[in-house]
Amino acid sequence: MKDLGDLKYFLIIEVARSKIGIFQSQQKYVMDLLTETGMLGCKPADTPIEMNHKLCEDMDQEPTNKEQ
Repeated sequence: MKDLGDLKYFLIIEVARSKIGIFQSQQKYVMDLLTETGMLGCKPADTPIEMNHKLCEDMDQEPTNKEQ
């Protein structure tokens, strides 16, 4: 076993410690992703899709079987 020091990143989650507690953030991952896709200057949206959007008219409907 080897001591790697304080945890800074784990599975795309940034971990920061302070006197108040431990904070987790994906800000670096999101900023890198926006930079790679050329969307860094885009306007943010509160919700990318309509809230409570139904994917089918009848929620009791059987899902479509794609294998048939």
